[in-house]
Amino acid sequence: MYLKNIAIKNIGPIDELSVKMPFDNDGNPKPIIFVGENGSGKTILQSQIVDSFYEIGSNLFEDVGKQKGLSRSYYKISGGLNLQTGKEKGFSALIFIDDKKEKIEYFDKIGDIKKEDISKLLNDFLLSPNNKNDNQKITTSISEPQKERLQNEWLTGAHFYQPAYRYEEPFWKNDPFLDYQRFEDKKRFSNQLKKEIEIISATKDNKSYLMDLVLDFTSNSTNIIDQVTWKNINDILRRIKQRNDIRFGIGPRGAYRVSIVEQNTDGSVKKQLLPSIDNLSLGESILLNLFINIIRHADNPPKNIIEIKGIVAIDEIDVHLHTDLQSSVLPKLIKLFPKVQFVITTHSPLFLLGMKKAFGDDDFEVRNMPSGEIITTERFSEFGKAYEVLKNTEKFEKDLKNKIIENKKPKVYVEGPTDVLYIKKAFELYDKKINLNKIEIEIIGEDTEKGTKNSNNKALKNAGKFLKTKLDILSQKIILLNDPEESVEEVVFSEKLYIRKIPKIDTNPIQKGIENLFDKILVEKVKKIKADCFQFQTVGTKTKNFQIMNDKKQEVCAWICKNGTKDDFKNFSKIIKILETILNPKTDEN
Repeated sequence: MYLKNIAIKNIGPIDELSVKMPFDNDGNPKPIIFVGENGSGKTILQSQIVDSFYEIGSNLFEDVGKQKGLSRSYYKISGGLNLQTGKEKGFSALIFIDDKKEKIEYFDKIGDIKKEDISKLLNDFLLSPNNKNDNQKITTSISEPQKERLQNEWLTGAHFYQPAYRYEEPFWKNDPFLDYQRFEDKKRFSNQLKKEIEIISATKDNKSYLMDLVLDFTSNSTNIIDQVTWKNINDILRRIKQRNDIRFGIGPRGAYRVSIVEQNTDGSVKKQLLPSIDNLSLGESILLNLFINIIRHADNPPKNIIEIKGIVAIDEIDVHLHTDLQSSVLPKLIKLFPKVQFVITTHSPLFLLGMKKAFGDDDFEVRNMPSGEIITTERFSEFGKAYEVLKNTEKFEKDLKNKIIENKKPKVYVEGPTDVLYIKKAFELYDKKINLNKIEIEIIGEDTEKGTKNSNNKALKNAGKFLKTKLDILSQKIILLNDPEESVEEVVFSEKLYIRKIPKIDTNPIQKGIENLFDKILVEKVKKIKADCFQFQTVGTKTKNFQIMNDKKQEVCAWICKNGTKDDFKNFSKIIKILETILNPKTDEN
């Protein structure tokens, strides 16, 4: 069974929405993703889908439906509470199709809805309202042949909803039944589904399922499908952990039964990686259980992963997931199930970008709530820019951390490559109490062929924010030396991280950068030889000061370092004094 159409009118923030679900040329469903701000109706749309599951499912099975005493109650409350503010009537109408393309409809209304109200959004909807000013919730009357067919589809496929408030218990919680597993009695009684419609937590059920699966294929080595299922589930684990050398392990009685192990090339156990699947992070656990749920629900009879059918509705699919899981892992896992109809809501641009990379522009659909209009890939291209910034930031932090860990020398980080050259030249010209060979002076970013990347005052500030939360990794002193014009607070963190600023000389002609330390005599000398390297700041009719053009800084630096005298670099003694004070003036000079 697949969802074909959704129509909603005056429910919550949704004024009017009509969606025709996307399918490919082979009739397989394309993933559909609903985006929008909080309060735009994404969860309300999902609630109508899961409510339709309960209403249709209760017509097929005795054990589906919310029970209230001896009678069945609705999953979703009907009535004026659901209406858009200021409206007197509204409705939701959904059309499903079974494997024979026969319709199954769901209708939920508040107030006096007419047939023509529905036809404006769904012109082929068959159910008719009762023409009364009341609440009404009805589904298609299912014939016996169709009922038998639908029962089979539900028993052999996956039809469930995972809300945004889903969770999995952490391994550290003191629950004596946390790792209790039971073997499932797979015998089904007539007219019973024996599967969840709404899944909030599934670790316990899935651990039992994994043990059942191992028992089945170890007791019958010719059972190829169970072995394929075992392989598929392990493939999901490997994709989530992004390691190819791991798999599930089944432990002895009296211990954790379902663990994660590192394996040798022949498949034998090398060592235990995690004692239980409960030891996965919350994001990894939620993601693992989501996709095992699909396999478990469709495992009657066992089948290849690409043959699993059904509808899986997931609210806020990105919840608890790290950026890599959102953008890289999750889309690839969805793609493993080409015949499952995924109806998803998200706030994550990273997930959308990952879907675009995995599915291309045409094999999934994005709609903006509350209008339901289709969003093209161009509409969320701005997300790509945000993602690139994030990736660069992560790479910057990772590179910075690795450099610090790999080298134990004290480090001085400055804003640009010319700063490094000027300071090293000053060390050559002046007597000093610290040995230049025992410290490292570097730019904060990386030097590329197109110029310095992430090497500026902002990068120094970001490095400070990052390192002050990572003081435990520092085994040496780190000095972040800012240019004189920067408005930074000079502070010390745990005698490890020092944020300092080059002293500023207001009377010198260059006011920005480390070049502020050069006096007028040197600047005039350089200007005569390299006049095209300078620009002037003018206030009214007066020239205020000089400034070296950004693309000429390297050229000016090369000349000064080659021709500059000790007197030209006299003000750099201020920098040397800062470094000596921090890096111990008693440092051995030999």
